Amino acid sequence: MGSETMEDKTTPVINDQLLERICTKIQNKGVVFEKFSDKGTVYIDKLLPYLCIYRYNEEDPYFSGLLKTQGAYIIVHDSVDLKPLLRAIATTMTEKFHSMLIMEFWPEISNGDYSFKIRAPKGDSLPTTKALAEGFKQLSEFNIHITNTISKKKPRQPDHLKPLLEDGELKKLGAIIYGVGIPTIYRNEPNKELYYLFYRKFHSIFSETVMRSAYEFIRVQTANPFDNYLMLGKTSLDEITLKSDKELAEISEGMSFLLRTTPVNSYEEWIKFKENNYKKTPSFNYRLIAIDPEIEKRKLFNVPIDQIEDPTIAFILRGKRLEIEKQLTMLEERGTTNFKHVGNSLYGVIQRNTLKEAKKILRTFPKKQNLSGKKRYDCFEFASIAQKEIDYYQECFPDISLKIEIRDDIAGIMVSKTKLLVSSQLSINSKRADALIQHEVGTHIVTYCNGKMQPLEQMYAGFEGYDQLQEGIAVLAEYLVDGLTVTRLRLLAGRVVAVDSMVKGANFKETFRLLTKNHNFSPTSAYYISMRIYRGGGLTKDAVYLAGLIDVLNYLKKGGDLNILYCGKFNTNHIELIQELLYRGVLNQPKIPRFLERPQVQQRLTRLRNGIEITDMVSD
Repeated sequence: MGSETMEDKTTPVINDQLLERICTKIQNKGVVFEKFSDKGTVYIDKLLPYLCIYRYNEEDPYFSGLLKTQGAYIIVHDSVDLKPLLRAIATTMTEKFHSMLIMEFWPEISNGDYSFKIRAPKGDSLPTTKALAEGFKQLSEFNIHITNTISKKKPRQPDHLKPLLEDGELKKLGAIIYGVGIPTIYRNEPNKELYYLFYRKFHSIFSETVMRSAYEFIRVQTANPFDNYLMLGKTSLDEITLKSDKELAEISEGMSFLLRTTPVNSYEEWIKFKENNYKKTPSFNYRLIAIDPEIEKRKLFNVPIDQIEDPTIAFILRGKRLEIEKQLTMLEERGTTNFKHVGNSLYGVIQRNTLKEAKKILRTFPKKQNLSGKKRYDCFEFASIAQKEIDYYQECFPDISLKIEIRDDIAGIMVSKTKLLVSSQLSINSKRADALIQHEVGTHIVTYCNGKMQPLEQMYAGFEGYDQLQEGIAVLAEYLVDGLTVTRLRLLAGRVVAVDSMVKGANFKETFRLLTKNHNFSPTSAYYISMRIYRGGGLTKDAVYLAGLIDVLNYLKKGGDLNILYCGKFNTNHIELIQELLYRGVLNQPKIPRFLERPQVQQRLTRLRNGIEITDMVSD
């Protein structure tokens, strides 16, 4: 049987109803996701003046995965005649943008050839060609043999296929076509073995390169409504992404990691420690663990992150999965020396600049600030003041329940999701009340609530390593409301030197003595600093408060947008990713803490942007 007859029987018809349905969705700014029987897919996330195409005879799913990173693509069997569909899409898009870019990609079996073959049209397309070449060149960091070849001669499609559209028709439609042969360097061709780690990098670089090159075309050739190439990225989240995100958030929240690594008898052990003249190491008790870490790990690695098409979100979720795995291991090892070792890999070692800043603070302020003349609040008085702030944010987030609880099983003040937990033993100086409320409520609860309003659940459950930035902006809030006292700054520095002491092998009593004898901390303060550092078997997390503050100050000094940091819970290395997701419309703009509206706060922010020393941030 001839190939023409076979094609007539197997090629699905792209009929008028399908074309009308697709064009109507595009015009109404809806998401297009249509399948051609079992022969292919068209996906268009939003109005975009570019389209990526992969025609296959035998589909390479990993090559398809590259195109699925884009906001507009067609992946289709090469027997399908795409002309009617391309005419309809191009006509609809050029009505809006006046021009359109079609980019056809195909896999080139490498067999030692590592060249990206860019087939460009003649004319004024240099910026697009340059962006493609420069983007693919990044891969030479991983393989020095990778090169680009650029040709402006025909054909601009795979050699065995006909052009998608003829030149005359392209001119009428206001469209141009690029063709790019992609070497399959992400796998070992003889046995089709995939290089998984390299493929992830390839996947990410391909995604960014295509968007940047499309943006160069749009910027030069169209009525450009886009301010940044990232705005070309996908807006909608598919089912696999939402499922993976939800499952990770459930596992993370179900751990209640900090609650399960915080002693329930810290006050009682303080009394015993003091009665024994600080000579007997405290014995801490913890909440029982109502989960099986092994079962949770099994769930964790069943989360289908490998199926997520969006490289940015896959990167975020993969990092979170690694963090959860380590936290589950720490729960298993709670009370052993292994707890500390895993914790060190999770929270990292103390950076030299953080330890240096801590020692500088303790030298500058060798003693705590004397606030003895100030009124003190007990737990009920503090809770009454905090309730006013809770009530304000309850109106901002009416669908989220915000509460205050006074409890016997915690030390000081802490937040658990949307609850402000206050120790029944609390006694706090009135000058610190507003600062702590803005730390806990105006920062931690507000970022949690903003995260809850986002489509990604990790935005409230917290990205990998989110504690550092969270605590950085929380301490920043204390300064902005004029509540960062010498005593508080000394406490943050004391935590860093205590962590350093613990990491270097000192025991609880040795670190306690270091704080009292060398740095003039009161026995009570030294005990509670040491308790937090040695809980569970040794937790270095408390060093992140000062480290996070240093990060935020550097960010502001470089002109960073503070408002972005309230979108949810993430770390400084995620800020560019958050900006990308905001540009793409995946994330919503956050509600900003109301303390930022105060005139004195804006004045202090201006000072920070001009650059000041941390030791100059203390209140009078």
